[in-house]
Amino acid sequence: MKISHRTLALLSLALPLSAIVSFGSVGGVSGSNSFTIESNGSATKYMIVSASVSGEPVFTGTVDSVSDANISFATGTDENNQTTYPFFASGSFNKDAQIPVITSTTPSAGAIPNTFSSSNISYGDGYQSSLTGFSNAPELIVSPSDGGGTRAEVTATVTSGQITGVTVTDGGSGYSSTPSITVVGGPHFVRIIDESSDDYGRLFLIENNSQTSLTLDFSTVVDGETGNASSFFSAGTLVEIVPAATLGSIFGAYSPVSGWDSTEAVNEGGGYDNPGAADWVYLWTPNSGYETFFHVDGSGHRIVKTGWYSQGSSQNRNNAVIYPDEAFIVAKRKSGTVTLDIELGASEAPACIFLPVSGDLFVANNPYGMDMLLAELIPSTSIGTGNSKFKPGTSNSDTGMDTITLLTDAGWNTYYYKSGINSAVSSLMKGKARAGTAGSNALQGSDLFIDSGGVSNIQSCANPDGSGIITGNDANYSKITISGSATSDLVGFSITFADLQGRLLSDDGSTEANATTGESVETNGTGSIVYSGINGTHEVVGSGSGYVVVQKQRDVNFKSDEGTPVWNIGDLGGGYTANAYWWAIGGGGSGAKGTVTTGGSFTVTDGGSGYTSAPQIVVSGGGWRIITDDNAQKGGEEIGASDGLIIHRKHSTGVTAYIQLPEITD
Repeated sequence: MKISHRTLALLSLALPLSAIVSFGSVGGVSGSNSFTIESNGSATKYMIVSASVSGEPVFTGTVDSVSDANISFATGTDENNQTTYPFFASGSFNKDAQIPVITSTTPSAGAIPNTFSSSNISYGDGYQSSLTGFSNAPELIVSPSDGGGTRAEVTATVTSGQITGVTVTDGGSGYSSTPSITVVGGPHFVRIIDESSDDYGRLFLIENNSQTSLTLDFSTVVDGETGNASSFFSAGTLVEIVPAATLGSIFGAYSPVSGWDSTEAVNEGGGYDNPGAADWVYLWTPNSGYETFFHVDGSGHRIVKTGWYSQGSSQNRNNAVIYPDEAFIVAKRKSGTVTLDIELGASEAPACIFLPVSGDLFVANNPYGMDMLLAELIPSTSIGTGNSKFKPGTSNSDTGMDTITLLTDAGWNTYYYKSGINSAVSSLMKGKARAGTAGSNALQGSDLFIDSGGVSNIQSCANPDGSGIITGNDANYSKITISGSATSDLVGFSITFADLQGRLLSDDGSTEANATTGESVETNGTGSIVYSGINGTHEVVGSGSGYVVVQKQRDVNFKSDEGTPVWNIGDLGGGYTANAYWWAIGGGGSGAKGTVTTGGSFTVTDGGSGYTSAPQIVVSGGGWRIITDDNAQKGGEEIGASDGLIIHRKHSTGVTAYIQLPEITD
């Protein structure tokens, strides 16, 4: 699945990393619905946060046609032979439309009375005629009845772009408390939900709409992609329209969330030159990169209205879109506590991390929403001098290397990969482990293994140690003769077989069978040649010199001359020129680590404890360093489930690229 990432510009507006060391905090785990950030006023507190789309889909349908930046949808006909339109009124999804806060009237006898007035419609200090309004009345949605009755229905009246009135067409029933009213308008995304599409899951901001078509913003597609609708949509593509999170919807447009400090600093020439009295949000915008945003209390000023602004501009930015696949930075600069109730993180963790073009940044939360290691986040195969790689550096003073900065509760730490230390790995080394066999279930050298080889025979046996060979297949175990193993003690490891073939056995195992008819054949050696069900991964339950036993019934008379029957436990990878480092993750234990040679021989420097089942082995080239220490190996640095990160691309010829994330298990 492709994720709609964008090229990021430098954090050039008052966010030097050296200025914010040790003041870190982070957003919640993906899927949580609130976070709190607190400052005592003497030191700014920073938090990296990501926000999902902000509500349920308002439309689902299939594309009828595509042209330039537009996707169109077919009309229909109702029972009165009148044309029906797929969308709401033209201009509803204009991304710049001003959205008022509409407060419902108080229920009377369970219904919503038709007594709306101007006091129920708030544009803060007032509607701004210089900004964008609605060309037609948008749809209004009343929240469901909290008493189990029917939902109320209301419509809007628009005058010169402004929503000036609300009419109740159905008061509903069963309301015991005042409902909320949502304006279906302003910034929305169209999202591809067609699983057959190569762009499944991608979102595009809607610029505007008619009753049958959407005009989309393609300014944020990644480098190398064509910015027109036909590159991503075709007739029949299934899509949905979802609300976009904005500064106004998350932080409050006309009245900011509790604890947020606004500013009144105004340059009478029309812009802001001193937002220092406010809390800040650093948000990526397509045309300007990262900008500093702050909330303004415009009461009493002649120039502006209450809302969100960026430094040096008097343009209201309540509708500044917060894209769901990027992160923004909250800077609590003033004393106080802010708690936001939003959906944090996308509903699905991204399948890759984005490397931006040379000179740019990528800001995000931990993409997994679970604890991981730095060596896992950027695997060794993604490190190198190629223009699509994370570029290593000769030392901590190298100005042309890429870096990654992690934001944790302990502060900001910047890391790089030192060149010359396994910095040209072509395929990852994959070590395998079993439960710890040392005291306290610690790992020892014999509990870690990498090897592979051929398979020369499969036999049925009655016992897990390989004894009791059976002619037929009336047994729960298969004894498999292997070559290449450096040890006879492989019990507890997971072994993978491939390309095992043979003549299909009948149900009783005494004769062979025809795979098409299922019937036994008269003479063994004439049955159908098929792939064995033993292909795949199994736990070794018994082993000895040159063989292993798995708990799997034999289903073929093995033919060693069919295909290339092989086995493996782990993988040596390719391109390693020196010892690599490994860490054991999971398996009920903690603390085990060590080194592994290019030939797969493990050394344990710390056996840890508590490995009651097989842990995952993470292998790193060994070149990770913290910027403040040129010698200490840091590939084992933990990245918390909710930690934030910034990738700074200094590679002089770096291009937009994706780092495919390895599979991680709990």
